[in-house]
Amino acid sequence: MIRIISVGLATAFFALPAFAEESPSIDAGKTAAFSAELANAANAEQARQQLAHQGYTAISPLHRDSGRWVGTAIKDGKTVFVAVIAPLAPNSATE
Repeated sequence: MIRIISVGLATAFFALPAFAEESPSIDAGKTAAFSAELANAANAEQARQQLAHQGYTAISPLHRDSGRWVGTAIKDGKTVFVAVIAPLAPNSATE
């Protein structure tokens, strides 16, 4: 009985690398899109920091609009529309 179990475990152990090779490959298009998303998020955070440095508070989430980051923020007690010109996120598919 122990012999059967140990043979079964040994067989399963050697079969694991075969299962690992069947895993789906990474889709380059999805990877590039995810990289661009991360770069956009980093650029949005840089724009937010720039606005905060200029004295704006309660900065709304910033959205990309024609090559700039736009949103609202409060300065001197007034809610104002803000826009920060920022470079586009690098797209690794075009590089």
